[in-house]
Amino acid sequence: MEVHAESYCMGLASSNPDVLSLATDRLKEEHQQLRQQLRLLEASAKEVMMLDDGVKGLQLLGQLRGLTAQLMDELERHAQWEDRELFPFLMNYFRRESAPSILPSFWVLEKDHQLGVSFIQSFHEAVIELSPLIVKKRLGEAASHLVQACLILNDHITMEEQMILPLTEQVLTDLELFFS
Repeated sequence: MEVHAESYCMGLASSNPDVLSLATDRLKEEHQQLRQQLRLLEASAKEVMMLDDGVKGLQLLGQLRGLTAQLMDELERHAQWEDRELFPFLMNYFRRESAPSILPSFWVLEKDHQLGVSFIQSFHEAVIELSPLIVKKRLGEAASHLVQACLILNDHITMEEQMILPLTEQVLTDLELFFS
């Protein structure tokens, strides 16, 4: 997720409340799907932490590595859509007001996203270094990177919704007042 304040999506900027409502619905739906994946990954990582069988733990971590790669692709696709369409529209819309800028809030979201991704990368690196001879502690350490990533990314999604949904609601209210 990288915020480009100067880019501007004409689709959302068309002052069409239906387009903004569809974008808000898309945000909620994609967040719900991401949360489901994060819950599955977190539960599986915690299962690895409880295993006594190193071979089975390695197999599970290998499966989790594939699932986290899929999650990373979906996170990237979601973040690109937000960066290209939703965030630039909101930043441009709210820049017109004399209130404090919302740009620092987007920067916080960006850093949260990067932190979650870095824990997934740490997980991938830890899994590569494991072999069947590694003790249970190392399996748990690798899995703990993934648990931490899941926690951070879940919090990130929640913070994003707490920031974005009221903003889109305000835009929709403004449009309704303007056109009434």
